[in-house]
Amino acid sequence: MVAGVETHVESAGTDDDGRQAAGHVRMFGPLTISRDGVVQELAASRKLRALFAYLALAPHPVSRSRLCELLWDVPNDPRGELRWCLSKLRRVIDDPHRQRVVTAGEMVALDLAGWQVDVRDMVAACAAGIEALPPERLHPLARLFVGDFLEGLEIDRSPHFDNWLLAQRRHFRAAHVAILERIVATLPAGDDAALPYLEKWIAVAPFEDRPHIALLAALARRGQIAAGDEHVTATARLFEAEGLDVLPLRAAWRSLRERRAPGPSVAQAETAVHLTAEVRPASGGGTPDLMVAPRASQRASLAVMPFAEEGQTGEVRAGGAGAAGARGGLADGLTHDIITRLAKLRNLFIIARGSVFALAEQGVMPDEAARRLNVDYIATGSVRQSHGRVTISIELVEARTARIVWAEVFDHKLDKAFLVLDEMGNRIVASIA
Repeated sequence: MVAGVETHVESAGTDDDGRQAAGHVRMFGPLTISRDGVVQELAASRKLRALFAYLALAPHPVSRSRLCELLWDVPNDPRGELRWCLSKLRRVIDDPHRQRVVTAGEMVALDLAGWQVDVRDMVAACAAGIEALPPERLHPLARLFVGDFLEGLEIDRSPHFDNWLLAQRRHFRAAHVAILERIVATLPAGDDAALPYLEKWIAVAPFEDRPHIALLAALARRGQIAAGDEHVTATARLFEAEGLDVLPLRAAWRSLRERRAPGPSVAQAETAVHLTAEVRPASGGGTPDLMVAPRASQRASLAVMPFAEEGQTGEVRAGGAGAAGARGGLADGLTHDIITRLAKLRNLFIIARGSVFALAEQGVMPDEAARRLNVDYIATGSVRQSHGRVTISIELVEARTARIVWAEVFDHKLDKAFLVLDEMGNRIVASIA
C-alpha cells in the first residue's frame, strides 16, 4: 500500500495484520526512522526529512513539480536536489526485494505497508471520530504525543512547506485535546487516574475553559478548596495577561464550591463548557453575577475563518491582509460571500463575519477560535493566484473531535473564482448533514 491515511496501526510494533512491523516511524517529536530497534541515520538535510514526512502523509502520489515547489526556493537545479533526496531515502527505507520509494514518471510516493507510523495511526483515529473510539484505544493514542509534530523541522525560505507544517500541527494539537478530553469524560467519577490527563490537557490548551473547569471539579470533589482557589488565581492572571475573559471560570468555581456536597463529577463539570455565559445585574446592586444558560439554538454551528491568501511568490497573508494590514483581497471576498450565503440557511447557525475576522486579526488559530466561539464546525481555506488562475483549498473540521469532515481543492480561471461559491456552500451543508 502506498503511504497515506488509509493505513491503520492497531498496536505498537505491529502492522495492519498484527505482524511484526518492518520499520517504525515517529513524527511526534523529532522525526525518527528505525528498523529492528536501530535508529537509521539520515543525511544532515532538513529538506530530506521534510520530503519524507510530506510523502508519508500524502494520500496519493505527488508530482515532482509540486515537491520542488514545496521545498526549494528557486535553486539552481531543484529536480537534481529532489533526485539526491530520493536516493538517500532509498538507502534508508528500501528493502532488498521491495522498493519503498516508488517513482513512476513524474509521480513520487512512499510504500510504507507493514510499517508502524505514529501519525498515520492518529490520522486514522481522527477519520473514524475520536468520540466513537473505545477507552482502550484512547490511552495508547494519548501516549503517541511525545512532542510536537516534526519538532524542530522548520525550513527557511520554504513558505509552502511551512504553511503545510503549521496546518498539520494545528490539526494534531486539536486531536490531542479531543483525545485528552474524551479520556477524562470516560473515566469514573473520582478516579485519580484522571488527574494526569487533566494536567496534560491544561498544558496543551492553557487558554481553554474546559480543562480548568474539569480540574476544579476534581479538586472540589476531594475537598481541596485551597488548591482550587490557588488554581483559579494563577489561571486568572494567565487569562488576563492574554486579554481573555476570566468571569466564566470564576463563576464555575464559585458554583462548584457551593455544590461540593456531594461533589459534581468531572463529566458534570465538563457539561459547563457547552454553556454560554450571560451577565445579569446582581440583586441589590454591586458586581454583576454570571448566570450560565444553555445555548438556545440547537442548530449545528459553524465558523468560517478568513481564508489565507498566498501570493505568487509563495508568501502567505492571513485573510488577504496586505503589508499595512489593509483588507479586501480575493481571499477576504470569498470568505465574506461564503458566510453571507450560508447565513441564509435556516439549518445552520453561522458566526458573524466581524467575529471571525476579529479573531483572525488577533492571530487566534482556527482550533482555538472554534473553542472560543463554542461552535460545532470550523471551515478554513487558502487562495492562491498564479498565471491567470486561482486555486482555492477548503477544509471543514468537526471542532470537538478534530475530524476532517470534508476537504477539497478548486482550480479555475481567475474571472470564474466566485462561481464555485454555490458548490462550496452545498458541500459544506451536505458534509455537516
